[in-house]
Amino acid sequence: MALLSSTPARLAILLAVALALRGYTFGDPNLFIDEAFYFAAGNAMHQGALPYVDIWDRKPFGLFLIYYLIAALSADPAAYQIAAALFAVLTAWIIGRIADLWSKGAGGLLTGIGYLFLLSAFQGFGGQSPLFYNLFIALAAWLVARSLPHLREGQVPRGVVIAMLSAGFAITIKTTAFFEAAFLGLFVLLALPAAERLRHAPRLALLGAAPALLIALGYAQAGHWSEYWQAMTGANLSADRWEPYSAQIRFRLMLAALAPLLALAAFGWLDLKGEARRFVGLWVLAALIGLAAFPYFHLHYALPLLVPLCVAAGAFLSRRWIGPAAAAGLCLFAFTRSPPIDPAHTARSQVAMAELADLIASHDANRGLLVYEGPPFLYTLTSQPFPSPLAFPAHLYHGIEKDVSHLITLDEVNRVLARRPGVIVMTREPRDGPINAETHAAVQAHVEAHCRLVGEVTAPERLRADQVLVWGDCR
Repeated sequence: MALLSSTPARLAILLAVALALRGYTFGDPNLFIDEAFYFAAGNAMHQGALPYVDIWDRKPFGLFLIYYLIAALSADPAAYQIAAALFAVLTAWIIGRIADLWSKGAGGLLTGIGYLFLLSAFQGFGGQSPLFYNLFIALAAWLVARSLPHLREGQVPRGVVIAMLSAGFAITIKTTAFFEAAFLGLFVLLALPAAERLRHAPRLALLGAAPALLIALGYAQAGHWSEYWQAMTGANLSADRWEPYSAQIRFRLMLAALAPLLALAAFGWLDLKGEARRFVGLWVLAALIGLAAFPYFHLHYALPLLVPLCVAAGAFLSRRWIGPAAAAGLCLFAFTRSPPIDPAHTARSQVAMAELADLIASHDANRGLLVYEGPPFLYTLTSQPFPSPLAFPAHLYHGIEKDVSHLITLDEVNRVLARRPGVIVMTREPRDGPINAETHAAVQAHVEAHCRLVGEVTAPERLRADQVLVWGDCR
């Protein structure tokens, strides 16, 4: 048991589990459209592209920065997938260390393993943004929890300073991390003696806000404040994104997937006492508020919940016999909820993407490429620049994305088409609905009038496959 509590042993076990669950995905250029776009954006940044100006999306700058740093190591998608796996391992290790603060036994290790299994069940098998910011929130929570005895004595140790910065950086990766960051800051202040709170509050708040403030200041100084503000605020408040019926269906699916972990977390939370129970309970509440703030309930939106829920479950999983049995059941449930391990899938995806890249390269991509619908990593594979800041295909074809950026969507599509790109990529059926009827009609009319259908390839993703059409030799 002592061996399993050592840092090297735990990290080795967690790394082995992560590699077993995720290793077969390494090198897949079309694993999931979101992260394929982030990595394509990271590569484009090395060619001078600036997020929100040359690459538009709602994600905060920290996520682009992470992918930029990964792309500096390699343009191979295995680079970001390995990095995401390492982030997951470190997050799982910290989850276990937090659980160890309040319970004995193997619960810390088991809950870390459970976290790794649950990631795939919630579409965290690759490089979704929570794979990265969960680490910074977990680190901040661990440092705060360890510092509670010092805080009660009126001391603010270095660990709390690092925690506030870490939580602040998490906000620059995903805005909804604000709620967990705010919880941690408030818990720190309330743990201090009343006489010390006012003295430390401004400094701690500034530490947490510093990363986001520096980024905002940088865009303002560069003259791109309006683009940055629209991406961070205006686009996220777009009423057109809300689809109540679809959201209700997704919420029920999310709740069903979370049910076993929720039960174990509830039992574990009841095993906690005093300050530990308050800390974990409020942390879960903060994560739930973050989920409810943007209630679209896509399955991967639950990934931030896994961290505090796994911490809460740690106390129950520490029970001598029932804990390991419950952990095994949780892992089995998670494994059966996600697609099975399929080493051949990556090979199929690589072949399909290589075939698409060859079609694009051999049919006049030198005059430019537009991926209207399809895998955005094709830009990187063919060394083609983004023809528009709206390089994520959904920003062009999805109806709920119409005009949410600082650009008028139809005007931007017409501008790109007017430059006569040599190749245009579409899918036989739209990926998502409702479609943007205006842009779809414009692109369809253009390819029928000016291009030739030179190939059709089935491009598999982890959760779906698309029939991708390549219109080339455009006049």
